[in-house]
Amino acid sequence: MRTVRLTGGKLLDQVYREILVPSFHPDELQSLTSLRAGVRSGGTLASAVVDDAGRALAGLVGEWSPSCRVMLLSYLAVTAAARGGGIGGPFYDEVIGAWRETYRPCLIVAEVEHPDRHESSEAYGDPAARLRFYGRHGARVLNLPYFQPALGPGRSRVYGMLLLALHVDPALSGPGGPDTVAAAPLREFLVDYLEVEGGVADDPPTRAMLDAVEAGGGVALLPADRYTAVPVAIG
Repeated sequence: MRTVRLTGGKLLDQVYREILVPSFHPDELQSLTSLRAGVRSGGTLASAVVDDAGRALAGLVGEWSPSCRVMLLSYLAVTAAARGGGIGGPFYDEVIGAWRETYRPCLIVAEVEHPDRHESSEAYGDPAARLRFYGRHGARVLNLPYFQPALGPGRSRVYGMLLLALHVDPALSGPGGPDTVAAAPLREFLVDYLEVEGGVADDPPTRAMLDAVEAGGGVALLPADRYTAVPVAIG
């Protein structure tokens, strides 16, 4: 097995159709057209673990925002046949390490379902297990009511989400110390992300999320197992 960077073509399409589509609810998943366009532009970073025959066993997709130096890990999934085989952890560590070395992000984040707001299912997995995975790799939860913006026509916002900090540059610590994240780059990232909806809406969930960032003292970082202390975004 080996890890490869995806620049388009049949392997990218295979990762999308055979790994991402079975692993994520349609509202959580960008379109294949959008994924292809992002990879071509360089703003979307996609990698896969492939076997000796060149078939993808796992896929990972991220978005790079150079203006605020924030990266979003959008998707990480393993094929059903390969789950439990010890692929996901080393793959995650390898790619996140490469991102940190290549791009020098001030912050790497990931959005995951709140275990108390999304049920476990055979199709889309167990939110609690997913959160434990990231927690084992050092992720902390940002203390704000987060939702995933609607990713395109026909898709809806996904409420009841958590935003995790996978990596925080020490220089990004907020006024509250090393267990906080400074507001400015995080707010810029969120505003840019919300533009996928066609603009930043003036509605209660959006105001609550942005107000939590701007409350002063930075946004608190909580251990992953303290996710129940985080306010929940409800539409």
